[in-house]
Amino acid sequence: MSRRLRRTGRARSLLSALQSILSAFVWLAAVILALQLNAGAATVVLLGTTILFLGLYVLRPLRVQPRVAAHLRLRSCRRYLPWLAVATGMKLVLGLSTLVLHDRLAARRLLPQLPDDTDIVAPEFLAQPLGPVALFLALAVAAPLIEEFAFRGRAQHTLEHAFGAIPAITASAIVFSVLHGRVDAVHHLAFGVFAGWAVWRTGSIWSAVFMHALNNAAAQLLMSLSTNDSASSDASAAVWPYAIAGGVAGLAGLIATGLRINRIAREHRPVFHRGRALHASAVAISSLR
Repeated sequence: MSRRLRRTGRARSLLSALQSILSAFVWLAAVILALQLNAGAATVVLLGTTILFLGLYVLRPLRVQPRVAAHLRLRSCRRYLPWLAVATGMKLVLGLSTLVLHDRLAARRLLPQLPDDTDIVAPEFLAQPLGPVALFLALAVAAPLIEEFAFRGRAQHTLEHAFGAIPAITASAIVFSVLHGRVDAVHHLAFGVFAGWAVWRTGSIWSAVFMHALNNAAAQLLMSLSTNDSASSDASAAVWPYAIAGGVAGLAGLIATGLRINRIAREHRPVFHRGRALHASAVAISSLR
């Protein structure tokens, strides 16, 4: 017989969300420290960190902690994957466009200059045989797992029970943007909101993990293909009208993709009234047993 989930107080929920984010910093510190080693050792440490994380937060909950599994939304998102991939592409278009626009507005002193991106690893690290592999493990595997389980996993779900879905999604997205140092970059906030909504609507944390991993992998590929060109700032001045069109197209694409995901979810995960939400969560927990 399933029991109703007990709602926690708002202060307790905020504290729990904060603890989740702080725990993510511990895991991310291990990832950052691993990249300070040589590429071979970094690859081993990152593989070990990822396996340990999956064991603690995926395998163990699915086997012996059904309430934790339900709280983390460890459900499949397979039916949504094509549209989540499209959404990630739209986010990349939106990101590139808004960065160009921000650069032009900052040149006219209408917005503050965005901080320069510092290289995560030295060129000597990438020159080693396992350098790109280690960086891929850090950016496209370990970091998305750790960050999404913290922000869109424990923290957001805890806040949803205390404040509702919209405040929880918005708060997690804002904190996500702040901690990435780009709160004034539109694409970070847009991705945070969309990822949080996708997790809530699909009922799966893997929706955000998939998009985050795909985004970071694509960003790593673009960075490896890009070159430092002294004329890049002049070029951005010429293409900024196209950046506006790209930004509008990227944002429209995210909205259209979200509508498609919502249509699929409506067939498989109907939206319940608030009075029935806790009962639905309890049923989900019992189904994991």
